[in-house]
Amino acid sequence: MSLDDRARQYDETRHRAREKLHSRGFEANSGNSGNSSQADEWGEQLPLRREMPPSEPFPIGTLGDVLGGAAQAMIEVIQAPDALCAQSLLGGASLAAQAHADVVIDGRTSPLSEDLITVAETGERKSATDRAALAPHAKRQRELQRTYQSQIEEYEMDLAAWKKAREEALSGKKNKTRAAKKEALMELGPEPKGPIDAILTTEEPSYEGLVKALAVGWPSMGLFSDEGGRFLGGHGMSDENRLKTAAGLSKLWDGDPISRTRAGDGNFLLFGRRVCLHLMVQPVVSNLLFGSDLLAGQGLLSRCLAAYPTSRIGYRPYQEEDLSNRPSMKCYFARLIDVLEAPLPIAEGSQNELVPRKLPLAPDAKRIWVQFYDHIEELCREGKELFSVRGLAAKAAEHAARLAGILTLVRDLHASVIAYAEIEAGIEMAQFYLGEALRLFNAAADAPDLILAEKALAWARAMGGRFAAVELYQSGPNAIRDKATAERILKILEEHGLARRLPSGTMVSGKARKNAWEIRP
Repeated sequence: MSLDDRARQYDETRHRAREKLHSRGFEANSGNSGNSSQADEWGEQLPLRREMPPSEPFPIGTLGDVLGGAAQAMIEVIQAPDALCAQSLLGGASLAAQAHADVVIDGRTSPLSEDLITVAETGERKSATDRAALAPHAKRQRELQRTYQSQIEEYEMDLAAWKKAREEALSGKKNKTRAAKKEALMELGPEPKGPIDAILTTEEPSYEGLVKALAVGWPSMGLFSDEGGRFLGGHGMSDENRLKTAAGLSKLWDGDPISRTRAGDGNFLLFGRRVCLHLMVQPVVSNLLFGSDLLAGQGLLSRCLAAYPTSRIGYRPYQEEDLSNRPSMKCYFARLIDVLEAPLPIAEGSQNELVPRKLPLAPDAKRIWVQFYDHIEELCREGKELFSVRGLAAKAAEHAARLAGILTLVRDLHASVIAYAEIEAGIEMAQFYLGEALRLFNAAADAPDLILAEKALAWARAMGGRFAAVELYQSGPNAIRDKATAERILKILEEHGLARRLPSGTMVSGKARKNAWEIRP
């Protein structure tokens, strides 16, 4: 299906959603009450959110022999949705490849770091999928940690000896003058450097914690979580830190140097660091994520490739097979291990500053890439199909090049150019993600009041279904803490058949209330 068709399908579905009953909720009320007349009194119930059109299948064939074979095996054995498997494998491949090369087009450099977000319900086997895709990384992580543990003991002894020698050099009878002490210190040499504490993946860091890890540890990391809500709801994405973290992650995606000036930590400037990301989130979390004006305006969401595949729950008979025995999974594991164990391109005189080589496009690959760039740019104009997701669309060509670069290094770590086949695959994947953006970003772009209405609905149900308006803005959700906002949100719930005003004087919470409300059962 073309992007034009997807955009039209979305518009048609959006208009239909307002006209349909929320049948699941209506039937549940009828069945539970045993009295259809009580449900009829409420009248029509409308969903607060637009109905989302179905997802397109992920183009598994674009992933190449290694990633594509592993994806197909995971789909068949784990029986997770196709895009879920593809996202996990692309995240793992990005983490393996990002340290070794950058795409370069007409002097413009892009890392091979990709930020991925997968939306999936509980029970979609997110953990099993990520575990299979990151098995090579887990093995490499254990190896690096064993090496670190053996080196840290030797380092600590070396450091203790150096400190003792320094003390003796400064206090020796022959070294009374400043010049003599300086000469003794120069002869002693600099303080020994400790080994790199290699952490490949992390789940829910603060931005400060991530920067510290990159400063003294492994220069190529992945922020991966099969419960992305933990990161999005954690300290790093709290109200006071969300903008800082989003801006920091955006700069890491860009490959920019990391600059920090803090009274406690001192000043430092880090070059040559790479971070990719794959967060798996539940739909309720994705609504808050993709509906965030702050994250959209700051630019983080345009750097993320998101997918919300159709659920497979209920259609997954048990498979009596060990996924790791599949030849395609063995091939994937072996290939990713080779890339992960390859020596990192480290700057001379540094322990952990990457200097990835430049990876240009072959001439025929560049021609088709330029055509794609110009086509997408035209579709970003006001009134055109991609205007509503123009932030992501403006970076679609860059995403295509990054994806192509990842596929190239998985095929051949020492490749000198990105071939036509890889850029063609990258473009096809980028088109898939643009189609998903039309679904996800537009569905989450409802007025912010609808998000508040969902929060108010959940709060009211937790309160027992009956409440006074004053209780809503005094003890309800934080964003509904004034009378005007509460009245506006209650009006939305009433229009959607989810709340109704009770007669004046109704007893609620032990008091006769002038303005009391009831939530639909």
